[in-house]
Amino acid sequence: MYFISILYVAGVQNSNNCEYDPFAIYPFAENMENSVIVDFADLLENHDDYNVKIIVGKGPNVKEFKAHKYILTSRSTYFKSALSSRWARLENGITIFNKPNISPSVFEVLLKYIYTGAISVGNNVSLVDIVIASDELQLLEVYRRLERCLLEDESAWNPRDVITILQHNNFVKLYNTAIKLACKNPEATFNSEDFIRMKETHLINLLKYDELELDEIKIWEYLIHWGIENTNFILDYDSTKWTPENFLDLKNTLRNCISYIRFFQMSPSDYVKVRAHFKDILPDGLDDEVIQYFLDPNFRPSTKILPSRKYPFESNIINAKDAGLIASWIVKRKTPYPFRNIPLKFKLIYRASSEGFGIESFHRNCDNKGPTLVVIKVRNSGEIIGGYNPLEWRGVKEKFSLLLDDDDFDHQCETSNSFIFSLTNRAIPILSRVSSKKEAIIWCRSKGPCFGLHDLLIKRKLSIYAANVEENV
Repeated sequence: MYFISILYVAGVQNSNNCEYDPFAIYPFAENMENSVIVDFADLLENHDDYNVKIIVGKGPNVKEFKAHKYILTSRSTYFKSALSSRWARLENGITIFNKPNISPSVFEVLLKYIYTGAISVGNNVSLVDIVIASDELQLLEVYRRLERCLLEDESAWNPRDVITILQHNNFVKLYNTAIKLACKNPEATFNSEDFIRMKETHLINLLKYDELELDEIKIWEYLIHWGIENTNFILDYDSTKWTPENFLDLKNTLRNCISYIRFFQMSPSDYVKVRAHFKDILPDGLDDEVIQYFLDPNFRPSTKILPSRKYPFESNIINAKDAGLIASWIVKRKTPYPFRNIPLKFKLIYRASSEGFGIESFHRNCDNKGPTLVVIKVRNSGEIIGGYNPLEWRGVKEKFSLLLDDDDFDHQCETSNSFIFSLTNRAIPILSRVSSKKEAIIWCRSKGPCFGLHDLLIKRKLSIYAANVEENV
């Protein structure tokens, strides 16, 4: 029994219809009279009869705001406690309150909302920062509106916003969106200046995700970057200039993170890069086990083997890394594609476990669909084999319709671009290209996918994964 998938390869188009206006005005006070709003805005602007002074920010970024206690406490329950004698001090009849954990630009936006019921966001202020501050200041309406905006419009996020929310997992909906964005575009997250300031706990939470769409060797390189920046006494990125103590310090910094790197899922050539520079920081015994696993995929190491990162890819047999390798074979590229750079799209057209087992099901779903990739997993043995057909499948070529009653009729199709392969040992994949192009692909109503006269063919019940293959445009 076989488990087979067939993919159609099609062009990829990415679009984002969301737009974020950095100067958007969000009116929250529809029921307030315009004259009242104007009067309150003027009161804030001119500081008439103020009795509260709030010192916001820290370091060089500090600003003093003058406000009115009655308005603040009426609009926010937070200020009822914050401006009490327990948290604030009284000087010459003025209540003084310090708020160092909110930036002046964010506080100014929220203070204007408290006075006017509307919120105006400039391009120098992050919606995420406003959301976090509005939650703390118990401005629930602001929080709900801006949360909805962030959930509906991914373009409103920048990499710093993603990292900020990744460190505030109490905002569950926003956290899930931030994880999705980080997984979909991890390089933007890892290249952000804020990445090196991530706490270890939050970095580990990100590394745990199988959905990170990035080659494992790149994830490793970003982790090394984070480790170096968070290790004292390492002043140079050139590891050839390090002392043994430097390596030991880095090992201690990364000791809780390294176990979430998928070394066993790297290509042997990528792992060579890891051990060439940083073998000494790997956990004891890991290097020997990874090497042994590459030599013998049936080897069972004591270290837990984490699964490959799950790129969005419609196959239960091969993974995104396999797809990058197969795509390089299709276009005759010497090195495998990173999944995100594949110039082809694999679209599932047939999975036997869903569409039904049998030759008829194969032809019903796969005939006349253009170039296809067939992937087969042999039950019990675990073998993964398959082939690429650059033409199409048919039960029989139309001009031979008089022979339709002959189930055993084989029509030979000529191509020099088809191939068959084995991924049973992913460390040593096997590719076999056409040697006799005249009978490279066989069409027959009583057979499933057939490559060559007897090289790879399915004659009985089958479980197929089929996908179309088409160049990107």
